[in-house]
Amino acid sequence: MNKDFKVGIVDYTVYTPEAIITAEELSPLVNIPANILREKMGINQKHVAGPDDHPGIMATKCVKELLEKTGQDPLGIDMILYAGETYCEYTCWTVAIKIQNEIGADNCYAWDLSFRCAGSPLALKVAKDMMYADDKLNTVVVCGGNFNSNLIDYQKPEQSFMFNMSPGGFAVMLKRDHFENELLGSGIITDHVFCMDVIGDTGGTLNPLTPEMLSDPEAIRTFPLLTVTDPQGMKKRLAERSLVDFTGAVRIAAENSNIKTSDIDFLGCVHINPRAHYAILADLGIDKENTVYLSDDGHCGHADPFIAHKHAIERNIVKDGSLCAWLAAGTGYAFACSIIRWGKIK
Repeated sequence: MNKDFKVGIVDYTVYTPEAIITAEELSPLVNIPANILREKMGINQKHVAGPDDHPGIMATKCVKELLEKTGQDPLGIDMILYAGETYCEYTCWTVAIKIQNEIGADNCYAWDLSFRCAGSPLALKVAKDMMYADDKLNTVVVCGGNFNSNLIDYQKPEQSFMFNMSPGGFAVMLKRDHFENELLGSGIITDHVFCMDVIGDTGGTLNPLTPEMLSDPEAIRTFPLLTVTDPQGMKKRLAERSLVDFTGAVRIAAENSNIKTSDIDFLGCVHINPRAHYAILADLGIDKENTVYLSDDGHCGHADPFIAHKHAIERNIVKDGSLCAWLAAGTGYAFACSIIRWGKIK
């Protein structure tokens, strides 16, 4: 890519519902002691969706706030890329086009990208690459929302790694030749050995709903929920591979940004258990003070790196010139990282 080609982040917004559930309140629902939720699973509290907190609606809220913050005319947007969850308000629906309609962005085109909770860094890479390939793309909005917390079965201990799921949304504006908050390189890894470990196994074309299911109360309760198909095998594979996959995505992003991982000043990571979170930093040679752990937010899916970055700015961890790695992962399993040089380009 031409070294003179630059894409910068104009601004970003995040949305999380005001309502929360604490570890003490969550404990009886999942049959896990509150101290275990806090200490081993990293959940002090997490957000709880209200009646209007659906993925497309949350993403739209973020986009509207972003337009207000930046003063951007919707007619000047060239592309809207929805990188949130496809489990959303309707099936067979393109969320980005609805957002385009909501804000009156009549001069752009809009489309959806599906990559589970790893979608945000991938979307940043895709947007930048498309802007490089198409000089008519000057202003791009990437946004998303996640409501997968509604798919978790608290009655199944094998899903405990997803008990941190929490609703949230984000929006970020990218501009060509914007000499601030430069989007550098990205790294993407998909580890296909996990491809069938977490699925919604009922309601798709392979296993559609039947009248018999709808007459069974337990089937009605569980058919929308996710299934962990091989809990013990998945646990073993994650222990063997997840650290290498997480750090591998960061290393690829760093190489593509012409930096070392030890140069990274801030790691904004998707919410995982604290032991894994800090193992990633140690493996990469990043000081543990150069991160924000989302113990008071839970795992808000695609919004996690943006929420962590917001906290980091508020805590003065991220400053002008900081090299920031936004790291995410999603079932499938996918691992993605984008690196941003925060502040004005010198």
